[in-house]
Amino acid sequence: MNNNELRRAQFAQEYIEAQKRKRNQVLGITLTITLLFVGFFIWETSGRYEDSNSGNYFFENIPDYSGQKIEMTKIDLRVEDGLVKIPLSVVGENKLIYTEYKDSTERIYYGNLKVLPIITYISSAGRLIIATGICEPCYGTEFTLENKELVCQTCFTRWRNTDLFGLSGGCVKYPPEELMYSLEGGSIVVPQDVLSQWKPRIFQDEMSNT
Repeated sequence: MNNNELRRAQFAQEYIEAQKRKRNQVLGITLTITLLFVGFFIWETSGRYEDSNSGNYFFENIPDYSGQKIEMTKIDLRVEDGLVKIPLSVVGENKLIYTEYKDSTERIYYGNLKVLPIITYISSAGRLIIATGICEPCYGTEFTLENKELVCQTCFTRWRNTDLFGLSGGCVKYPPEELMYSLEGGSIVVPQDVLSQWKPRIFQDEMSNT
């Protein structure tokens, strides 16, 4: 074998090795991206989301709303010694509760509302969530649970029901506002002052932007 043939053979071998290294690099990058995507998907869809600004009670039996449309069950609100109380068992049975808080001062909360609508529901992760029952931009006060989403029945904006992150629609920036709660003797408890002093976020945002 002459020198030219040796050089050609060496070049061919180097080319083959370079292609192998390139394929291995591409496979490594692809595998890394895939693992990151899978990890994000698992965290996004099934993680035990907790919120330090509201409440983090989790039901043992996690509901599956796939293919369902859960409508609100209306109940009366109980107020005792400055505390608003909602039976935990009623939420467990019905999944989505609607109630109204009426202040003694006859204040108007929003638009023509002389009551503050409140919704309480079990998220797809099993977390108990209590929030104002208002879609502020469209004045909607009726909601449903559909699959993994909370849906306003006025504008049909959709939020992820685990953390109220906006998914689609015109009011994604203003989901029902979560409220801090505690549990006491089988009841979900919210201080009455929290509800009495509540103000719409949309007006505050408009004032801060002027």
